[in-house]
Amino acid sequence: MRKSSWVILLIDVVLLGWIWQNKEKLKYIADRFTENQEKEVEEISTSVGSSETPVDVMKIVEKEVNAVISMMPTLVPTKKPTATPTTDPQPWGVAKQVDEVTWTMKVGQDEKMATPQEILTALNIYRQRYGSQILNWDEKLGNYAQSRAKYLNSIKNVDKHEGFNNFVENDGGFEKLGFTMLGENISYGYKLNGVHVIEWMYAGDKPHNDNQLDNRWNFVGIGVDGLATCLIFGTGKM
Repeated sequence: MRKSSWVILLIDVVLLGWIWQNKEKLKYIADRFTENQEKEVEEISTSVGSSETPVDVMKIVEKEVNAVISMMPTLVPTKKPTATPTTDPQPWGVAKQVDEVTWTMKVGQDEKMATPQEILTALNIYRQRYGSQILNWDEKLGNYAQSRAKYLNSIKNVDKHEGFNNFVENDGGFEKLGFTMLGENISYGYKLNGVHVIEWMYAGDKPHNDNQLDNRWNFVGIGVDGLATCLIFGTGKM
């Protein structure tokens, strides 16, 4: 036992002697270790914008999440606009004069628009009822009426017969169509079958009704395009 104690004591003495001899070296190592620890803490602190306070990772994460949420747009629910009911004082089926040559009428719409042939048939039946002769179809009048209907549908309105008047007065319309007298009925905005075109719409006011029943006419051409109709009447064929 004594021998062992001496050996341990000897080792302790040797160890203490070695530590004493290398104390400067050990101090240098300890200082370096402390500097490295402080440097790591400083680098972490700098990366989050502070070198004076300890790093709290959860607070950083919470801050970043809150920043993202605050940048998201806030959607405010809007009220759906409601239509205010209006009362239309104009009675159904009664023509109202707009200007010297234009009338308007409130009528119901049919499922499909009439064809030129359907309008011709309805027109001749209507004329016979009131003692007027049947009108014959003329190809030139029909082609011109179709061009007029196409134009009216493109402008979504009637033109107070300006296109027709310019054609017959300034563009040789009588010679081109081959008649000494011409007349026109036009409409836009109604989707009606043949009977309703003639007996509702054009019969709704006296000037248009008189024109479609006039005994002077012997020929007619009819055009339909979209919601536009055009009837060109002719007599005195050249």
